Amino acid sequence: MTIKNQKDLYTFYNNYIKPIYCEIEARENEIPTELLFEIHSAFDHIKRIYIDNQKEEEACQKAASHLKRGVLDAYKLKLKYFNTEIKNLNKIDISLIDNGLFLRNYSKEKLKIIEVAKKARLDESNENIEQAFEQWFEVSLLIDGFEKDFIKTDKLEWAKKKTNKILTKSNIMSWIIGFVSGIISGIIVYILTK
Repeated sequence: MTIKNQKDLYTFYNNYIKPIYCEIEARENEIPTELLFEIHSAFDHIKRIYIDNQKEEEACQKAASHLKRGVLDAYKLKLKYFNTEIKNLNKIDISLIDNGLFLRNYSKEKLKIIEVAKKARLDESNENIEQAFEQWFEVSLLIDGFEKDFIKTDKLEWAKKKTNKILTKSNIMSWIIGFVSGIISGIIVYILTK
């Protein structure tokens, strides 16, 4: 997106920055300092139009550069939160859901997110910021879809209960086997030392 004036800048803010910042704020109930620094820097460039008589297009492009960096950071935070949710899912046996179909689709969609995020990081490291921005935006949308289909679903609660039952039965069996083994070992030691 080319930013030539303040209207373009505020349109960019409204369409891209505000939604992701609100989402990040809603997850942790705070906006990370790095994101606030970028907003502060952007406003510093905007004020130069009025205070320092800088050309509007130049000031808006520099402000947009800061805002884009802030948005890229926000997308990375969203990916970080996504990975944390995935770690929590690893405690649940999701292969129980829909005879394994849920796990297959889950794995496919998770891999897609990883692939697009990898491309976004590569483009960003090669300073292809516009392409990276578009890919990070795609990552954000993919995460939204993933959360809807695989994280915010009643199927997970069912699998969690099943997993807990299996673990509970397994723990009870382990305890019983350990207890019986201890008794048998005690009897064998008694017989051998007698």
